[in-house]
Amino acid sequence: MNNRLVVNNRSIKKLFVFLLVFCTVASWIAPSLTAEAVNLPYTIHESREAQYIASGVLYENIRRFTSQGWWNINVIRVDLTNEYAEIKGLMSEKGISNRDTVSNMVSKSKAVAGINGDFFDFSPISSPIGAFISEGKIISSPVAKEYAWPSFLIDYNNKAEITLLDRKMAATSLTSKGTVTIHNINKFKPAGDGGVILYNKHWGDKTPGGKYFDDWVEVVVDNNIVTDIRIGQEPVKLKENRYVLAARDFYRDGLLKHFKVGHEVKLSITLVPDLENIKLAIGGGSIILKDGVPTATHNNVRGNHPRTGIVISKDGNELILATIDGRDVSFKGVEQNVFGAIFKELGAYNAINLDGGGSTTMAVKPIGEEVAKVVNKPSDGGERRVINGVGVFSNAPVEELSYIKVETDDKNMFLNTTRKFTIKGYDRHHNPVEIDESKAIYTFEGVEGEISENKFKAKSSGKVTVQAYYEGLTATIDLKVLDEVETILLPIDKFNIDVNSKKSLGTIYGMDKNGFKAKIYPEDIDWTVIGDIGYVENGVFYSGEKIGSGAITARIGKGINNILVSVGSGNGVFIEGFENIEDFKSTTYPEFVKASISLNEEAKEGKASIGLKYDFTEGEVSRASYLLFAKDGKDGLALEGNPSKLAFWVKGDGNGPWLRGTIRDKNGNRHTIDFARSLTTTQWQLVEANIPSDIAYPIILERIYVVEIDANKKYAGEILIDNLMAHYPVSYENIEVPEPSSFRDSKNTKVDKAEDGFSLIVTRTPANLKEIGGQASVNKILDRINKHELGVFVGGINGEVSKAVKLDQIINIKTPFKTNRYKNVMLIDASSAKGGLRPTNPQQWLWLQDRLNNAAEDHIFLFLNTPIWGQGGFTDPLEAELLHKTLVNTFERGKSIWVIYNGSTNKVDVKDGVRYIEFNNRSIETEEDLKGIRTIEFVVNGKNISYQINSAY
Repeated sequence: MNNRLVVNNRSIKKLFVFLLVFCTVASWIAPSLTAEAVNLPYTIHESREAQYIASGVLYENIRRFTSQGWWNINVIRVDLTNEYAEIKGLMSEKGISNRDTVSNMVSKSKAVAGINGDFFDFSPISSPIGAFISEGKIISSPVAKEYAWPSFLIDYNNKAEITLLDRKMAATSLTSKGTVTIHNINKFKPAGDGGVILYNKHWGDKTPGGKYFDDWVEVVVDNNIVTDIRIGQEPVKLKENRYVLAARDFYRDGLLKHFKVGHEVKLSITLVPDLENIKLAIGGGSIILKDGVPTATHNNVRGNHPRTGIVISKDGNELILATIDGRDVSFKGVEQNVFGAIFKELGAYNAINLDGGGSTTMAVKPIGEEVAKVVNKPSDGGERRVINGVGVFSNAPVEELSYIKVETDDKNMFLNTTRKFTIKGYDRHHNPVEIDESKAIYTFEGVEGEISENKFKAKSSGKVTVQAYYEGLTATIDLKVLDEVETILLPIDKFNIDVNSKKSLGTIYGMDKNGFKAKIYPEDIDWTVIGDIGYVENGVFYSGEKIGSGAITARIGKGINNILVSVGSGNGVFIEGFENIEDFKSTTYPEFVKASISLNEEAKEGKASIGLKYDFTEGEVSRASYLLFAKDGKDGLALEGNPSKLAFWVKGDGNGPWLRGTIRDKNGNRHTIDFARSLTTTQWQLVEANIPSDIAYPIILERIYVVEIDANKKYAGEILIDNLMAHYPVSYENIEVPEPSSFRDSKNTKVDKAEDGFSLIVTRTPANLKEIGGQASVNKILDRINKHELGVFVGGINGEVSKAVKLDQIINIKTPFKTNRYKNVMLIDASSAKGGLRPTNPQQWLWLQDRLNNAAEDHIFLFLNTPIWGQGGFTDPLEAELLHKTLVNTFERGKSIWVIYNGSTNKVDVKDGVRYIEFNNRSIETEEDLKGIRTIEFVVNGKNISYQINSAY
């Protein structure tokens, strides 16, 4: 987490004395292993996904929904008996004083996976709290045993343990015979009381030097000879065969007394267990599982937080690296003792927790890729740079092909569309093996269709299994073939493009009659172009030579949709002449870059131009010089309308900087536009930059700037800027296009009741109905209600109405959790009043699962008092997603599913077979408000059901 967990040595000494005096629990030397009773929340739902990422290395994600919220558990299981699996430490290539992200450390070290490591100080200089030992070398020393927290270590025989390390470290001048105790190796204490500290090449490029303390002494030792003694001076460069002994305050006295330039120095460093046998040791916070019992030996960060830990199985043959997320709208984190109990479930016998909170990170490198990906959800919103980590490595050789996998880009597809497949090969160690995909043979079963090479075309709906055969190996993949396309969902509805240019039309989806979505390949769509503007090929639009406007029409199944297109733009509209220096400012990045602006009498148009001077002669990073638009004190220049392109005249200096601009859209998002990638000319030239077609207008031009991203290029110069113009696209008006298809719910229709059928009504009858609308309002709604056998009243039935209804059954929706039944209809009254089912009452989930799993009825209604998504909906998006998936699974078992929830309007959304109906439940204050009351009237004819939404008044 951070140094708030750190107790400095002086404070620990005082605490230790205090504990001895008052005869309390045993000291840190022999901490008590207090067993902790752990009450785990009950599980509502759990999903697991696992895959081998290397020989003997299994990555697993466990997503568990409990009565207290979600647990997102990521696990790496390492078989310590596998000859190719290896555990090593991770740290920045720049030394232990430099933090880095876990994904960077995994990628750069060629590991296959890794987690964050020890707690650390981060200010003013980063360093680990505990030990960090790699390949028998002390990167950072353990704390003295009497004050130490436990460490995880593994030896060269892959024997892992969790223990307290002890060390003795000293430096002796063989010339003066004087000896000083070394208190730390490669650490830096914020208070400066770290004793005598040894720094070597593992620390970083340079020692801390006297930047923070004037009395800081550094004794420089090269090849065991003192070569310099420095007090409060600049940092010393660290290199091979050099180390530095540093101290301040009274600790420095021994260094100055015993060590002089020219003295020969001998180091004496011993560790228990023996340093030479340690392959990796890393400090942690506390033993949280001892011999299978949850416990807490040392530091216990209380509260529900993200956690990271290492686990050893009872037989010692398996090592588990694990993280659990927290501080998130869905993932709440866990107490430390609960983390230990989770480890026990995973197969742990002994476990230690590492740094957690915002540091908790796990990164995994997908097979065949070079860059690791973060697989958990760090609570800071992104990866925190941490001090070190634990990495998993594989040195397995690449062998012959052992198995294959078949993949596609979407497991849903529509009738009369296609899916392409690829196969990937792996050896027995899970290394990727190159294969010749042209030799693969594909077959299918389950639906009608045809397959050609790696492309399958569906000719009937249902579930289909595609088999891939390659050199005696087989793999399968299951897909769902949906009904034909009802609606085409295009990613854009209009765009502007230059003449003789091209633009991808993006990824296209469709929706069927039940609201299921799937990707549609461009080649499955019938494209037509309206107007002489260009053509479409493989999902790419190619514009012609003419300026004009038109449209692209897409057709497939019952779906029709259009994209309006304008090609080219008119003449530029004058925006700014750059003749008033007061309208502009300048700035730079980084701060050391020098820049200025001035009026220049040399102009392309008018009387003057703006000169932007810059100096990129210093620094080893990207450098930029900015011209800011600041007329009338405003932040940027507002551009009228919807320009598609900006242009201005520029005179370069031949240095070749990158010429760019920044625009801000109406949502406050910034977009970078490019005018010239390399400005090498010294003559006036017109430069142009296209504005992103998906930008939210209106827009503001904030700045024009030059930038150099190559650290090796050093130069200074000046460019002149004049006559800014905006180009506007050709109008989209007067383009006739086919009417797009829109989704129409096939169940929203008038159907006659069969002889053995029945009808039901869902409505509300406010308590003040008669008071607001008189007896006439009561009679009017009664007329509708009494046409049905079943009446369902949201909020309960009005007393006046209940006296006169002629129904077989009345169901009041106001007492959750309650299940009502009528013939082949089940109606579930649940509550999401506190932001979801779980936060309101987690037992509702168990009841709901039971009702859905055991329902004999054909039609299931779920009533909620809030939406599931959007404003006023579930506060946990994962709970909302789980509820939807649960309902979809029930739909796919042949049930019709209806979710009716209170809202401020009346609307229906059909999503993956589930119908979500928002029911206007606004309070009734006036007679006009009565017009907002609706009735949802259903006709049930066996397994068939239809509905209509009508106005009650």
